[in-house]
Amino acid sequence: MRKFIFRLIFFVLFISVLGEISIRIFKLTSDIPERYIDESGIQRYKPNQSGYYKKSTSSWKVNKYGWVGISDISKDTIISVIGDSYIENMMNPIFCNQGSLLGGLFENYSFFEAGRSGVTFIEAMEISKVLDTEVNPNYHLIYVGGNDFKESFSNIKKYSDRMQIDISNNTIIKAKLNSPMIKKILYSNKLLYYMYLRFPIFVKKQNKGETKEKINTKEINNIGSLNLKKLFRFCASNYRKDKIIFVFHENTSLEIIEIAKSFNFKTIHLNSNGTEWKLGSYDGHWSCYGHQEIAKQLYNPLSIFLKKKN
Repeated sequence: MRKFIFRLIFFVLFISVLGEISIRIFKLTSDIPERYIDESGIQRYKPNQSGYYKKSTSSWKVNKYGWVGISDISKDTIISVIGDSYIENMMNPIFCNQGSLLGGLFENYSFFEAGRSGVTFIEAMEISKVLDTEVNPNYHLIYVGGNDFKESFSNIKKYSDRMQIDISNNTIIKAKLNSPMIKKILYSNKLLYYMYLRFPIFVKKQNKGETKEKINTKEINNIGSLNLKKLFRFCASNYRKDKIIFVFHENTSLEIIEIAKSFNFKTIHLNSNGTEWKLGSYDGHWSCYGHQEIAKQLYNPLSIFLKKKN
């Protein structure tokens, strides 16, 4: 009996070690950087972390500001690039980032990226306010889609781990880090994390890269035009509207864009023209090709905005 138990333990340990090594070698799960919440309530990553996104051949690294991406502030004119995991862009090489590509098109301007998975619209606005103090950009390019608005309203659905707004009293609700120690253990053990993601007994829905779905008329009705107008009115009064340019994802409802325009916000609406921008069926994030096409689309309208500023 003792021999059987010993062999069983040895077999389990051997399989666990083999599984851990295999998952790390073939990058079957993503490395998840550790977060903290700063004094403004913004979630950032602890600096100097590095790792790989699932199936990626290039590594990501967290800079001293707590973001993954370009942090150039060397030139006279600085443009921030703010958004969620599409801007964070861990799944692609850094030369495919919006900041890198736009920097190649606008050589006389610096680009500073502040992207993180799970950023809501209202947190993106708060990030712009924090960056005004830290690096003082001349413009903020804020990339948003329909779900970013929906997730901003606490009266629609509360998310404790995301920054939201209570639109009834215009109060910003700061996020909390849920079970940080448990997550740290989970993320550091690749086999355990792989099992957590792989089997529905642990999670109800697989994470396929925060795939953005088109927000339809029914969902707009759930948000409510009145809520959206209140939100943009709040933003027009509390943030540097003269600096902000909204870059709306290709599937964003036109109603949201029109409401933004009605409050005199600068807007750019992306259009994929029927081409495929995403990485693949396993991940809905933009590919390098998608990022390149988006940067090209931004060139003309952004050039016009910059000329008006000058």
